[in-house]
Amino acid sequence: MEEILEELENIARQNEITIFDVDSLEKDTPDSSMSNNKLVLMNPAYKKSSYAFRLAHELSHIMYGNNLPDAVYQFSPYFQRGEEYEMHKHAIHMLMEIKRPSSVQAFMEFYKIPSWLSEYVYNDFIKSI
Repeated sequence: MEEILEELENIARQNEITIFDVDSLEKDTPDSSMSNNKLVLMNPAYKKSSYAFRLAHELSHIMYGNNLPDAVYQFSPYFQRGEEYEMHKHAIHMLMEIKRPSSVQAFMEFYKIPSWLSEYVYNDFIKSI
């Protein structure tokens, strides 16, 4: 996992995005990103998805999102449409480019990706073969 996080941090640096771990947050407080400031605030205690998947998701908001003025995005594994869905897809693709999974199931379990994204993970996995 350390190599994956290092690669995500490299992607952030290349895109001039600052990442802060905020240890004082409650365990249910999601990560967030601010496009205009190119800032990602990560909650290490949040466990609904892996840290790497959440970080890739928040980086995706800044790199591929609408970048609306003063927009603040919060991670949610439950939103299944719109920009949140698109950022989930970008995050999955980003992680697959960093480290090719051995199987769809292993990838989803490792990153704690919600099961409703399994079809997209499968399709992206097949494209990477």
